Amino acid sequence: MTLEQAYLIAQILASVAVVVSLIFVGLQLRHNSEQMRISASTGYYEIYRDHMAFSNTEEGTKLFLKGFEDYKLLTLNERTRLFAFYAVMTRGYQVLHYQARKRIFDAELWENTQNHLADLLLSQAYMAFWQTRRHHFNTRFQAFVDDLIANYPKRELFYAEKQKNTKPEADKST
Repeated sequence: MTLEQAYLIAQILASVAVVVSLIFVGLQLRHNSEQMRISASTGYYEIYRDHMAFSNTEEGTKLFLKGFEDYKLLTLNERTRLFAFYAVMTRGYQVLHYQARKRIFDAELWENTQNHLADLLLSQAYMAFWQTRRHHFNTRFQAFVDDLIANYPKRELFYAEKQKNTKPEADKST
């Protein structure tokens, strides 16, 4: 084998090694992207969990519903607590909005997230929070929330039929 042939074989091997390393880097990038999406999904769960933890206490439920139904009945202390809760929740939604724009947060989960935020927008207290605190958030997120307010279908979230005062039927087997 001549020196020239050895050089050509070395060039071919080097080219193959470059291609293999590029494939490896591509696989690593794909894996990293998937891990980032999983992390973003976990962020969504944490926001939802925090919301449920607040709402699952007797005091949190009463405060949430009071703010939902008649914001003007909230005391200054109640309004402050509810607005602090909304600030944390909304900051989380802003992060997820950013991640969705960058295609880090899964599109299907982002749709669910928008639904959850849009439901909050039906609250009188949340609307008061947004009107007074929207400047705390970046302009793209402000536009997104404003669009939800203007265009999202309004739903009846807390509907309960009045129960009739009926006595339970006696056991007919006796």
